[in-house]
Amino acid sequence: MADIAEEAVKEILFGGLAGLAAGYATKKTGSQLVGLTMGAGFVALRAAIFNGDYLATWSPLIKDDASFPQHMKRKARKEAFSTNKRVEDFTKENFLVFSGFSGFYFLGQ
Repeated sequence: MADIAEEAVKEILFGGLAGLAAGYATKKTGSQLVGLTMGAGFVALRAAIFNGDYLATWSPLIKDDASFPQHMKRKARKEAFSTNKRVEDFTKENFLVFSGFSGFYFLGQ
């Protein structure tokens, strides 16, 4: 149970740090377009990791494991499931990361 809670905290902080950076950059530049661009880039990065297009060896999250079996699982999921199912799984798997991003984004502004 402690491992699950620890991973949830890591996911929130991982998204939160990215959100804080985006919020701070938005505040300093005075342009919401900067925040939108950084947010879209973060979502695109998470999608690339989810689909197996990018191996994040630097990521502290367990779900981003860059091992060969995990990579093959991501590739198989990409080919086996419909787009709607993959989008649903993507949002479920990254909910805490995106929640942390959005919450800390507003704190950074």
